[in-house]
Amino acid sequence: MEISNQIKGWTLGKRQDSDLLQEQTDKPSRADSADFLQGLYALPDNKIIDKLLEHENPQRIIQELPVQDFFWLVKKVGDDDCLPLLEMATEEQWQYLLDLEIWKKDRVDEAQTAAWIKRLQLADCKRLASWLCSEGRDLASLHFSKQMEVVTCSSKEEAYDLPEGFVTVDGFRHFRVVGSEEKETLEEILREMANQDFMKFDSFLGSLTQVIPAETEEEMYRLRTSRIAEHGFLPFEEAVSVYAPLNAASLDRGGTSRFQDTLLDHEIHAIVPASPLHHAETRNILMECASTITDPLLIDRIRLEFAGLCNQILSAEGMPVHEIESLREVSLRASRYLNLALERLCGHDLSSAEEVLRRHSLSAVFRVGFGMALKLKWEADRWLKVSWFYKQDLGPGFWGEHWAGMIEGLLFKRPQFYVGSEEKEEYKDFEWLAEIGECLRVLRRLMVLDSLVQRLSEICGADEKTLQSAEATFHSFLFNFWARLFLKLEPSFSGISLNQTKTLFHRLRADNGPPFRMSGFEERFIKDLMAYAAPSDSETAMVLRETLTFVWQEFVQEHEWIPTEKLDARYSKFVTIIRSSDSFSH
Repeated sequence: MEISNQIKGWTLGKRQDSDLLQEQTDKPSRADSADFLQGLYALPDNKIIDKLLEHENPQRIIQELPVQDFFWLVKKVGDDDCLPLLEMATEEQWQYLLDLEIWKKDRVDEAQTAAWIKRLQLADCKRLASWLCSEGRDLASLHFSKQMEVVTCSSKEEAYDLPEGFVTVDGFRHFRVVGSEEKETLEEILREMANQDFMKFDSFLGSLTQVIPAETEEEMYRLRTSRIAEHGFLPFEEAVSVYAPLNAASLDRGGTSRFQDTLLDHEIHAIVPASPLHHAETRNILMECASTITDPLLIDRIRLEFAGLCNQILSAEGMPVHEIESLREVSLRASRYLNLALERLCGHDLSSAEEVLRRHSLSAVFRVGFGMALKLKWEADRWLKVSWFYKQDLGPGFWGEHWAGMIEGLLFKRPQFYVGSEEKEEYKDFEWLAEIGECLRVLRRLMVLDSLVQRLSEICGADEKTLQSAEATFHSFLFNFWARLFLKLEPSFSGISLNQTKTLFHRLRADNGPPFRMSGFEERFIKDLMAYAAPSDSETAMVLRETLTFVWQEFVQEHEWIPTEKLDARYSKFVTIIRSSDSFSH
């Protein structure tokens, strides 16, 4: 039997060619495609494909997408529901998707490779077979060589001795797929290869026995690294430079409009992605400025650089690129630090912000914003090493939930702002100067309070049992000490009895409330404690006074609705109430 007849008989007959993709000559504008894409992002994941197929030319819309937008559209739809997208995509879009999906560091993930080859085979087996014989040859060689056995037989007698399961189309080369899970997928791809070009198919089979997996994988990794670097996915050693702090003054001195001419090139203009900037779901100076820019070259450059910046951050963080949440997280991070820098440089002047974006790369502006947070972290690190509470091994919780959250956020490798445990995100990247200011204010307060508590501990000789007790917080230390001072007891961080606590509150409360205001005692509290602190300069004294005022107001608010007879040791945050009937003596 002739080879051509053998090929015709060897068929699974599951799909025809890709005639489903109708060519149309009326090409919509790129702006129309971008607007349509924005509409897709707003839809629930399970409605995207339906909406896309309602378009008069869905294939054109998909093929005009920059590879990054296509990738994130696939991730939004879901890996198992993206076959229509794969069917309409270009081979370049396939390659970008595989570059991000099938690699685990510098090694090809066999399970992911098998999964995506199967999806592409189901989407368009004809084009996949052709691509694997050309641009995708290395991937096919590496994967198929691990899943198949190929034997060349010079005679029929040798063929008879082969184990069951081997297939041949020319009586010369025999092969079988080893993995049962992939048998159907790979056989259909091989059958399509043979149907398209038997000589290429035969050459491919023959080459499988010569594949050296380590060498092939190394060359694939080299090419893949080069391809994705063009989109901002740099090697870790280079990517971390995005977190190198840059002074705002240095940015002010440089910068020119050197980027504009680049985007006049049609090929570069066509790869500008929109999805990363779209997923920066926040309202700030950056996003407001971007929405008002009328210069198409500038907004395209911003979108292109923003996507590259996000990819560089992903590389630096080692974050997974397989979930749409990763894009949202990194887009927010980039947007927030860019906004922080813009507010520092321009205030809320949108025209000045636009000029900064025109004259400087987004990477440089991002480094200015991150540098501001990093300087705050460095100050927190320096203080922590010499602080009293740290030397006593008390931990951040010593400062109460909110201030502990603040200091812990600053001590992260990449410092973050503490929003609160009740919020959607407990920590967030710095976005506004007010957040930097709040953290700096808290840090200054902790510094002066730490010095004060250290001085008080030297006076009252706090023992290890008191320091390590579950009630050990700066609140209890300050108010236990002051309560004992007020009641003329021996100076100590130890608590007082319930009777002594009731006597304290009877004396502090002049009104019959609630609410109980404790009028006139705020100044006494501040003066009594500041007398022990003896601040070294007027600025420190001012910060300490403001901090003690804040702490006293917290104390008043905590107790303004609690009658004295209802005081309970279990719920007393400021004064430690000892369960004892001991009375005090004057």
